[in-house]
Amino acid sequence: MASRSGLIGDRESELARLRALLRRLHESPPPRRPRAAPPPPLALDPVETPYGVALRRVEQVPLPPSLAGEVAPAAAPGTVFLDTETTGLAGGTGTYVFLVGLASWTGTRLRVTQYFLGDLGAEAAFLHAVGEALATVRQLVTFNGRTFDLPLLETRYLLARAPWRGADLPHLDLYPLARALWRAHVADCRLTTLEAALLGLDRGDDLPGAMMPQLYFRYLRAHDPRPLPRIFEHNRWDLLALATLAARAEALLAGPDPRHDPLEWVGAARWLERRDPLRSATFYAAALDAGLPPSARPRTAWRLGALWRRAGRHADALALWAQVVEGGGPAPLGLLVDLAKLYEHHACDPGAALDLTRAALGRAEADGLAAWRPVVLEALHHRARRLERRLARRSIVG
Repeated sequence: MASRSGLIGDRESELARLRALLRRLHESPPPRRPRAAPPPPLALDPVETPYGVALRRVEQVPLPPSLAGEVAPAAAPGTVFLDTETTGLAGGTGTYVFLVGLASWTGTRLRVTQYFLGDLGAEAAFLHAVGEALATVRQLVTFNGRTFDLPLLETRYLLARAPWRGADLPHLDLYPLARALWRAHVADCRLTTLEAALLGLDRGDDLPGAMMPQLYFRYLRAHDPRPLPRIFEHNRWDLLALATLAARAEALLAGPDPRHDPLEWVGAARWLERRDPLRSATFYAAALDAGLPPSARPRTAWRLGALWRRAGRHADALALWAQVVEGGGPAPLGLLVDLAKLYEHHACDPGAALDLTRAALGRAEADGLAAWRPVVLEALHHRARRLERRLARRSIVG
């Protein structure tokens, strides 16, 4: 049996060992996992204005390798691409513009200048700096800017009692042009859809535009600069997509090019119908010769024939439309009606005109036109009765 003094000695030695271990742990703590370094703050340049300091960032953005050879940057001197980031999509006096991006081509690079509203109280300086940047612009290009960006900017300038220079600038809104050119190719005509489908642009982990207001308000509340690079990057992507899409549209409108899809030529022709009918007809004719899908040929032929008819080429229009009808496919109702008119008034063939009018009536009734376009249906019945009377008189005279 161990003695009491031996037990006490063992306990004291164990306590001494534990104390020594604690001292070593205290003097040499285990290494901690290093924390990820926060992203560096975004470098913004101060711009002195009569209303205080505005903030600006300028950079040169190279053309992505995927676009090399596909899009030739081209724009008239003084053309500037504009895109904004705002605190909401509803517009009105409660919506602020907190970032205005301006871009222009310099060779194969895009010079991007972004003006940032770092504090809502600095809006006067922000707007003045943007206005000075627009002083030398000759044309603005936007995407849906006619209904959103420009009216919202005009509202902010009005509330600040400052002159809005954009109202006097020529403006090309690319959205309606893009719809005319490419709506047959894509599911929708949003900028991100068009850039992916037509330009092959990949934004990577770019945040959606709907998140920009949330990130900006986070910046205002917490004075946290970490969201800023994502905001500026999103705006820069929008400007790059806008500028390259505009370059593709300009190249497409220059004339039928084998590098483009014939359906794009049809879109170009539709856009040019009222602006340049002669060039429009050239695009339509090239598309028909290039072999359009069967579903697109009848309507394309109808529109081309309409241009020829307005130009006095009635025989050419009649021959083209007659070829569509003889092909046996479903001809547009308007083509049947227009061809009946040509047969009656220019070919002096009321029999063929009556046959086509009856075919148009059958199509209209099958399409349920009596329910929502009764006036059109009644006009067709009236034409058919008139042609029947004319043929009856001719048979009596004969």
